[in-house]
Amino acid sequence: MKFKNFIDFSTYLDDLGLFHMDLSLGRMEEFVRNWGGKSCFPVIHVVGTNGKGSTSSYLTSIGCEHGLKVGTFTSPHFVTPRERITINGVMLSEEEWCEVANQVMEIAPDVGLTYFELLTCMALVAFKNNGVDLAVMEAGLGGRFDATNTVDPDLTVFTPIGLDHEKVLGATIDLIAADKADAMRENGTAISAIQVPEAMAVLESRAKELGCKLYWVDEQEVVADLSPSLAGAHQKQNAQLAACAWRLFCGRSGIAVNADKVRGGVQKAFIAGRLQVIKSDRTCILDGAHNTHAFEALEAELARSGLRPDAIIFSCMKDKNLDPVKETLLRLTDGPVIACGIENNERAYPFNELAKVLGERAKPAKGIDEALSMLNSGDKTVLICGSLYLLAAFYTRYPEFLEK
Repeated sequence: MKFKNFIDFSTYLDDLGLFHMDLSLGRMEEFVRNWGGKSCFPVIHVVGTNGKGSTSSYLTSIGCEHGLKVGTFTSPHFVTPRERITINGVMLSEEEWCEVANQVMEIAPDVGLTYFELLTCMALVAFKNNGVDLAVMEAGLGGRFDATNTVDPDLTVFTPIGLDHEKVLGATIDLIAADKADAMRENGTAISAIQVPEAMAVLESRAKELGCKLYWVDEQEVVADLSPSLAGAHQKQNAQLAACAWRLFCGRSGIAVNADKVRGGVQKAFIAGRLQVIKSDRTCILDGAHNTHAFEALEAELARSGLRPDAIIFSCMKDKNLDPVKETLLRLTDGPVIACGIENNERAYPFNELAKVLGERAKPAKGIDEALSMLNSGDKTVLICGSLYLLAAFYTRYPEFLEK
């Protein structure tokens, strides 16, 4: 037994390095071969740039409403890695987490799994152990070499594709879409959100090459009166994508679709940090917007709801091209923009440099505590946005806001 307790495992996981990547699938493929549990449950694979987490949450909730036991694998986490693997929305206990980790180490003791790969393997083992009826697997980065791409899905779901992680996936929409398109399977089934023309063309071309049946959400029968608890017009689009994906999945699985249960699932779904409004002594708006597409959605929803931040706390990763989002960010407030560091995060944009890039209204803060202390008493509405890792720092301080 490699791990005696959760602290033992956490130390090992930290030593692997959260951001260590090795873009090849050999280690995962060896695990899947040794594991032998590939056909234990159907898989819906959620791939894209924006809305993956929300769409996965909707699918999970809809599945639960239909009486299925649903295993969900998402990333990143906010406070504990246990958030990434849930059964019917509930985390595994620390004891079960260790048992599953030890099983993975027995199945593939010497393959050298990375941080994300180990958690992906643990999700698969946990889902088999718990006898799930469905696994919803959210891709981490891209599609072609993502660890989740080693399990053949029953359905591939594409959320909107945009510019992000350009240094890894490519500098253009076409290149990013090509990477994500490789999540499709030969003679498989996929459904996509409405895409920009470049991404649409790439997905259609790859689907044709593979003989994969590709559906478009705007050509599907809609479920009327979807009312997601998550704010924003884009969340209604994510919910509709999940509802259409659910209908396709049911058609392949012989499950009867119940429109009321679809609506109920959408209404009950929750994921922290997606236009989440918290009201206490001041109003905090938490959003993981970190690229052009997400900032456009954020700006539209703030305008629609009449919320104008008195100040913004912002952070991002140092590989982020800020040019496309800087103007929008500064337009969202007349007040200061606090360029916030993310402590113990090697990929975070250095806060002093970030402040210089954002311009004269920006003030540097080394971390979330300092940023919050810099707010004026008159700052009644504060937007905390950018990296989900910035939000993680906030939730670590205020874990009660991780719940609906």
